[in-house]
Amino acid sequence: MQDILKVIILSIVSEIVLFILAKLMGNKEISQLSMFDYVIGITIGSIAAEMATALESDYLQPLVAMVVYAIVAIIISLLCEKSFKARRFIYGNSLVLLNNGKLYRKNFKTAKLDLNEFLVQCRVNRLF
Repeated sequence: MQDILKVIILSIVSEIVLFILAKLMGNKEISQLSMFDYVIGITIGSIAAEMATALESDYLQPLVAMVVYAIVAIIISLLCEKSFKARRFIYGNSLVLLNNGKLYRKNFKTAKLDLNEFLVQCRVNRLF
């Protein structure tokens, strides 16, 4: 019974910490998340789940790890806002795939994007 109570309390604490960290890191729609933001979010969630279910270990270590991940994400976000070079390094360059009816096949290979996937996205976005 004591273990279940501990899991309940740690789950509530981890959810509160996740909520606070998510608010500090900023609200973005899922479609606007970069790969880096997505990985950070998944990692913080994984650490929170580990914290909630780890009965024998110290709960302070995962809590600190979640805060450190959030701080690093915030610092990188601020750095990318201020520096074009940092933004280009972290998030990468945009590639032109189609311009004036011409397909840039080399950029398709760089983006690891199949022509069929591109055509589907064109149709979804009403570009015929």
